[in-house]
Amino acid sequence: MSIKFGDVCRFKSRLYAVDKTGRTVAVGPDDSTVQLVAESLVGGGQVKFLVESKGDLLLVDVYGCARIGFPGHNPARTHLFKLNEKETEWVKLNRLGDIILFLGADCSFSASASDLSVAKGNCVIFLENVFPSFQHFGFDHFPRGLNRTTTGCVLDLDKHQLSPLSDYPEYFNLFPQPPEWIVKSCIRN
Repeated sequence: MSIKFGDVCRFKSRLYAVDKTGRTVAVGPDDSTVQLVAESLVGGGQVKFLVESKGDLLLVDVYGCARIGFPGHNPARTHLFKLNEKETEWVKLNRLGDIILFLGADCSFSASASDLSVAKGNCVIFLENVFPSFQHFGFDHFPRGLNRTTTGCVLDLDKHQLSPLSDYPEYFNLFPQPPEWIVKSCIRN
């Protein structure tokens, strides 16, 4: 295994970690033994995210994230995988269906579009500034979470298009602006 892990996730009461090649290990819950749960290589994406969705562990492998920009410049692409624990491998997924993945530097989770009362799933919402190149496009001017336009972007997997979150009102409204007193206290600090 590579010493550098791409992401970690709690899944089925165990801690899972994936390295830059896609090899995945699980630790615990009762002891600190490390078990290899996926030996297959998934590709060469620059950023990997682990996220639980409907009882499955998913891996999102993001390519081209160093060149992401708006508008119309969408070199980023993702490959989606689901862990097959029995075969110890990642299986490629083509669609998420009703699922929306929310991926962030500090937290990743999934939700059903129908549970959120939004029109469609099969998309990935990148939260916060998970890619360094966002700074070049004005996403970095405010403290994290204080301006909804800085919250992230949406990768529509049907259209293969990356857009600012503000271009998708149905998702944009899921992230309400915090009360003004919180904003002011955070800016002072």
